[in-house]
Amino acid sequence: MNAGRPAPHAQRGVALIVSLLVVAIVAAMALLFTARQQLWMRQIENRNNFSMAQGVAIAAINMTRLTLRDDARNNQVDHLLEPWTIPIPPVAVEEGRVGGRIAEMQGKLNLSNLLPATNTAVKEDDPKLQRAASALSVSTRDLASLLTQFVALRKREPNSTPELSELLRLAALSADKAETLKTRLVILPEKTPVNVNFASAEALQASIEGLSSGDASSLVARRTGNPYLSIEDFTKALPESLRSKLDRQAVDVQSRYFMIYIDAWFNEMHMGFEALVQRNGKDTPSMLWMRRSSLSQS
Repeated sequence: MNAGRPAPHAQRGVALIVSLLVVAIVAAMALLFTARQQLWMRQIENRNNFSMAQGVAIAAINMTRLTLRDDARNNQVDHLLEPWTIPIPPVAVEEGRVGGRIAEMQGKLNLSNLLPATNTAVKEDDPKLQRAASALSVSTRDLASLLTQFVALRKREPNSTPELSELLRLAALSADKAETLKTRLVILPEKTPVNVNFASAEALQASIEGLSSGDASSLVARRTGNPYLSIEDFTKALPESLRSKLDRQAVDVQSRYFMIYIDAWFNEMHMGFEALVQRNGKDTPSMLWMRRSSLSQS
């Protein structure tokens, strides 16, 4: 007998162990391959769903642009009783659903209206800034800080419009103040008049010199069910002492800027999109930008 050679039963045991290891490795590799294949398939499906949702959202936005164009061709007044202000509930489309709404943007106070002249610093003693801060129930310093960040970003990127949430973050305002301003302010690419048929009391007070908080609230209440059809109509509703002093460039009854919010569902994917559009006369409104958004808008 050869003492250095393993017994046959020992050799068979080693071979069995090796075989089991090989089988285990192959099984593990098969499971890994299957898992990766499933992940790859889910990624492909998600990309497909995203592409479909984005395509439907763009189509919905384009249809909305035509709605706003037709509205401008039919009348020269925008108000809360118009059909386009009614949200569209989710409707079925191929393999999914889509819904959304249009939000008028000139009813909020446009931060661009408070910007100082080119190459000048933000001053806390600016009457417009002080009036706006009072109307918004924030300090002049906080609003000046927000404007200073706006000016700085505009200098770095002259052709872009910053996001309000980004300015609020840079201004380092408290969460409560930031939330208050987020609901009452808007940033549009240019200075704009406030639409008196959509304006909040705060936006009216900030835009009209001498207008008290109580009178602003009365103007908002007065248009309920009976919109202002012209600037003359609105002027008559002002306190008599302010009628001759009204800056007619600061108010309007027609709007040019609108935000379109779209929600799209495809399989298990639910996505929100928003787009800012600009209407110029009776032409089809231009889409200034489109991006993903939160799902709580529509």
